[in-house]
Amino acid sequence: MTTDTATREWRGQRPATTAGAVMVAHVADFYRRYPGELVTFYTRVEAREAASNLTLRITLPDGLMLHDYSPPPEFQGATPYVEVDGGTQYLVWSFTVSAGACYEFQTQARIAPVTRDREITSRAVVTHEDDVLSEESATFVVRARGDYLRYLPEIYADDELMGRFLMLFESFWSPIETQIDSISNYFNPEMTPPDFLRWLASWFDLTLNERLPEERRRRLVQAAVSLYRQRGTRQGLKRYLEIYTGGEAHIVEHRADNFRLGSDAVLGPGIALGRNNRPHTFTVLLRLPPEDIEATWLNSIRALIEAEKPAHTAYTLVLKNET
Repeated sequence: MTTDTATREWRGQRPATTAGAVMVAHVADFYRRYPGELVTFYTRVEAREAASNLTLRITLPDGLMLHDYSPPPEFQGATPYVEVDGGTQYLVWSFTVSAGACYEFQTQARIAPVTRDREITSRAVVTHEDDVLSEESATFVVRARGDYLRYLPEIYADDELMGRFLMLFESFWSPIETQIDSISNYFNPEMTPPDFLRWLASWFDLTLNERLPEERRRRLVQAAVSLYRQRGTRQGLKRYLEIYTGGEAHIVEHRADNFRLGSDAVLGPGIALGRNNRPHTFTVLLRLPPEDIEATWLNSIRALIEAEKPAHTAYTLVLKNET
């Protein structure tokens, strides 16, 4: 449909009087694209308060042609409408939000041919009646010619056909080049994708329990080297247990309480280790959330202690609920 009076009025809307009630984020899937390719915009609307009669307008400026769209699961079946003003399209959604809810929209557009490099900016604006509640822009660059031309003899520099032909290969290889450029991130426990954590842990012969939250698994991989250096020590076991369980650990080593030396000491039980002592033993006191105190979880904790303690020692595990 064509732009009507309401659309022209929207362009001059005043700032929201309820700023912060709804926040919008708007990004493109790639920063650099080529003519003929698809660009996908991801738009997230977060509602801090319940609101009705909201409108989300996603701008597709000259150079972009709407290809497809996808609403959040909560709005399946809802259909937006399209406003057109010259070469600019507006994809418009009308909806109601609940407090604390988050909604994600996807918009795909095809890039038109260009004669020179240019930046294209798309805007996402959430409005309520005459108020603009939130807005954000997403910008990407469209290349008119392939960058790979610089690797060819200068005679091809002005060859438009060759420039467009090389764009095909750049489009295929660019994501791979990006991965290679950021390969170091895959070896960083804080930044590696979750699926790579187990692979990274295998470098240290470290087995990760998939029941652990992702944050704890990352901390275990990050601390693997220092934990191995402290293996078999009270400090090492305490740190391992606290990372693994997310709780507080105390370890008490049992030593001789009444060891005596003196004129009345004779070789035998009185001088060896005293009385009522338990040599080579220790107690592990763990404070855990109530939901973590279950048989399966406790078995994994006991297996961890068995693997990390000195072989000749014995232990007692005492659990307490966190309050």
